[in-house]
Amino acid sequence: MVEVTEGDMLGLVGVYCYVLAVIVITVLLRDRMRNPRKLVHILTGGIVFFWWSFDTAIIMAGLAALPFVALLLLATPKSPVRFLRESPLGVRFAEGHPYGLVMYATSWTIIAYFMFDHLYAASLAIAAMSFGDGMGELVGRRFGRHVFMPHRSVEGSLAVLIGTLVSFLVVTWFYFDVVSYAGGGGPPEFVFAFAAAIAVLVTLLEAATPGSVDNLVIPLSTAGLLLIMGV
Repeated sequence: MVEVTEGDMLGLVGVYCYVLAVIVITVLLRDRMRNPRKLVHILTGGIVFFWWSFDTAIIMAGLAALPFVALLLLATPKSPVRFLRESPLGVRFAEGHPYGLVMYATSWTIIAYFMFDHLYAASLAIAAMSFGDGMGELVGRRFGRHVFMPHRSVEGSLAVLIGTLVSFLVVTWFYFDVVSYAGGGGPPEFVFAFAAAIAVLVTLLEAATPGSVDNLVIPLSTAGLLLIMGV
């Protein structure tokens, strides 16, 4: 039997309270935004700031990530569970790819379990999907004027680059300066150069990945790259 530690409990409370707050915010702002689903996509990335608390991989992946796969699957348009399908969460699925958020949660679960011993790299991979890809679509849909390939604009790709870069720097600051994660972040110029290089690669990956599967491809590819690099 897996023992739930105080750190695990703190992480679970933090994750579920944060997700509830995100849902409340998007419901309150649903009439003021063109695409509230994308706000969910971006804000949910903040979960990475609770990952450091977990002591057990199976608890983090099985209780703080996997349940959302089932919940989101039951909220898709073809779900037999009507009250979830017609809930504010279910309505979000009508705004984009019907299984986009399901793939999002699936990536969370895979990365949370298999990269538990590399939480910093895992958090960067999720940040690339949440903040980088999320800002790219948000900006691209509204301000994209210079299209260079189907469904991709210069403005959107720049947003991916900047969103990924800034989120990487924030995650690095949080892990190494706030919670003192083992390993250290290195000199500021090295950290910035590393974040910029990965942000460029994420931007290229996002541009080449079909929108229907980017919630799987971007985080898992980024995670694999960071592991190969020894992050």
